[in-house]
Amino acid sequence: MINKTMLRAMRHSPVRNYVVPGLTSWLIGNPSPAGTMRLFECSRDHQENITPHSHRFDFQCWVLAGAVRNRVWRESHFGEGDLFLCSSLNYDGGIGEYRRQAGGVSRYVYTDTVYEVDQWYSMKSDEIHSINFARGTEVLFFEGPTITNESEMLEPFVDGVAVPTFEVKPWMFKREA
Repeated sequence: MINKTMLRAMRHSPVRNYVVPGLTSWLIGNPSPAGTMRLFECSRDHQENITPHSHRFDFQCWVLAGAVRNRVWRESHFGEGDLFLCSSLNYDGGIGEYRRQAGGVSRYVYTDTVYEVDQWYSMKSDEIHSINFARGTEVLFFEGPTITNESEMLEPFVDGVAVPTFEVKPWMFKREA
């Protein structure tokens, strides 16, 4: 059993509204090239959709409180699913800082899995997912070393046009002064 009081005492450098309103990312310890540990806390039922994306690193997560729904996307080769534009995001060195390059259009399908208290989940850097947090959720996030400087993301492709669901808004990624 983890001592949540001690873990909370170790957290620092919060980033508020981490992609969605009410989600806070805290560092635990110091980031290093070998990996980073974060604590995600969500203060509200997360209603907003997160654009499906991959990460630049492999990761593992331990749900300490609440629940998450992890939606894993895969390209469909059987004509099922919906059309999406898959674009590359090149990380520019800061949270929410990317250069984007449009790629191809393909059909994608997803599988949802809900993880609750004391359950673990993990993903490889080339897997695409979107995530949803319940109010009161706490997730200990173990970020492995950077594998690539590029992520992928999916945006709906409707009537021959990509719908731009990926945006970095001014209210996102707020650091305390």
